[in-house]
Amino acid sequence: MTEETAAAEFPGVSELIHERLPDIAFAASETTNQIDLNVAPSDFLSLIQGMKDDEELAFDYLGNIVGLDMLEDGLTAKYHLYSFRQGHSIQITVDTPPGKPNIPSLAALYPAALWHEREAAEMLGLVFDGHPDPRNLLLEEDLRIHPLLKAHPLQKVEILQGIEDGPTGVNV
Repeated sequence: MTEETAAAEFPGVSELIHERLPDIAFAASETTNQIDLNVAPSDFLSLIQGMKDDEELAFDYLGNIVGLDMLEDGLTAKYHLYSFRQGHSIQITVDTPPGKPNIPSLAALYPAALWHEREAAEMLGLVFDGHPDPRNLLLEEDLRIHPLLKAHPLQKVEILQGIEDGPTGVNV
């Protein structure tokens, strides 16, 4: 697929979603290789349910969820979805306000969300409302820290642990 073909295809996906789900508010923009829809947490579940159930959209695969710490702007989650039937992909961005990192869980719609949401919750502190198993995935169960938050007290020390002074970056 050439850049021209890709650029022409992406707005079509956004327009199709707006046409098929006209009552759901979202803002569309382009990334390097796909369309990004920014949606409020309150409209997120309706958007995803509609995108999955609609035959022309048919977003049947959740590839991953990426959590981001946007500092004073709150936490953000980015979802990467694909339609095997229609052959299109999309990124969904959900920004949460500071102090209210709640997003509806997609675990009932996509089995992959079970693990992806647990990781984002544990590492960043996102809260996935309705998740059936919110236990820690990687850290000890009783550990209540979020190591990927930029305000994490050990963040600077952990970053420095991977930096070497040698010209090759290899410990000798």
